[in-house]
Amino acid sequence: MISTNGSLPIISILILIFSMLLISEVFKLKKIQRRLVKKFDILRKDLDVLKDKKED
Repeated sequence: MISTNGSLPIISILILIFSMLLISEVFKLKKIQRRLVKKFDILRKDLDVLKDKKED
């Protein structure tokens, strides 16, 4: 029987580090998405204003 008890702590630490990195990247992407949605809403409002001015 092969003993893997020596590598188990290293693997668990690596998995923990990887999961923390993944979570931080997800939060960064959500922040960027919120920023882009706000910019898109501003552009949409500006476009509506321009369309209204053109119709008048």
